[in-house]
Amino acid sequence: IIHQQQLPYLSPQQKLNWSVIMMDEDPPSPTDDHGDDDSPETKIRVSFILAAGVRKDRDTLELPTDPIAVPASIRKKGLSAVVNHLLDRAVEQKDGESDSNDDDDDDDEGKLPAIPFDFLLNDKLLRMGLESAARKEGLSLEHALELHYFPARLPPKMESESEALPDWISTMDYTFNASSGDILFTGGCDGMIRAFSPGSVKNKFQQMNAIAAHTGPIKCLSSTLDGDQRVLVATGSMDQTLVTHTYDCDGNSLSLHAVYSGGHSNSISSVTLSKPGSSDQKVMASADWDGGLAIWKVPNLENASIDEEATESSKKRQKNNADTSSSPKEISIIEVKPIRSIKAHASNISGMSWSSSDSSPSKLI
Repeated sequence: IIHQQQLPYLSPQQKLNWSVIMMDEDPPSPTDDHGDDDSPETKIRVSFILAAGVRKDRDTLELPTDPIAVPASIRKKGLSAVVNHLLDRAVEQKDGESDSNDDDDDDDEGKLPAIPFDFLLNDKLLRMGLESAARKEGLSLEHALELHYFPARLPPKMESESEALPDWISTMDYTFNASSGDILFTGGCDGMIRAFSPGSVKNKFQQMNAIAAHTGPIKCLSSTLDGDQRVLVATGSMDQTLVTHTYDCDGNSLSLHAVYSGGHSNSISSVTLSKPGSSDQKVMASADWDGGLAIWKVPNLENASIDEEATESSKKRQKNNADTSSSPKEISIIEVKPIRSIKAHASNISGMSWSSSDSSPSKLI
């Protein structure tokens, strides 16, 4: 327990009920002598310093750097309670303490809610008892330890989920369309591309369409808007194939757009499409497990003709799944060759991204 005398700069209101905050979170050591009530608990002096990266509400979160004494075994949650109390915020109670601390709950009325904090000791996140962490870092306990604190990132909350899918999801990408809303694309180990959007039922994702894109598991997927009502979706697979599909937001339909060949001789592990910008020419980059990298010009969705050196157009007869008639439908599928193919790394390239500094892609990371 931290005593009020160790907090000389606090106001009288802040000193009220201080003893309810600090409880040792570590299990008692087998060697502790619990029969000696007079033996004081070991204390460590610390200085709380607001992390330099905190920009939002900095004035309301900054504390004086005067050292105070805290239990040596205190951990992140206990330190977070200390900081909240010093900031005159409500202190989060442990489970099962609401009935026994009714007076404390009354004192917290009207206060701002508690904020969970994270702490850095010697530029490392504190994930053990304070004394144990200090000794592990070789820090002297004769001087006050500097703890840099900042608001912790809360775990994500589930908002929507889909029905159970027939196979694992191996990759996904998200696109927002101002006219039609959110669209989530997933690639599965069954080689299927699936499109989802929030349905009419709350907290449920509704599958809008699905298409068999590959014969092997899909390892990478990238999507980007192409106009107001269409989305271009690129996928790469373990079967060494790379294709693009178009998604029609009005009809919720997926259709094959182009096949990309000649750039890889191993499983394709990553792909990225250039984002919408002033340039009408979209560019795509793909990489494989051998460290190979290929750059492609994506055919314009409005006009199938692009540079003759990079493409070979062919008419392939495919049956239209949406048409109930038995006659096949002529669909133009473009076969695209890479404009550049290099050995970029010695092994697998697991991720890539175009530089977003310019409207047209110029740097690939």
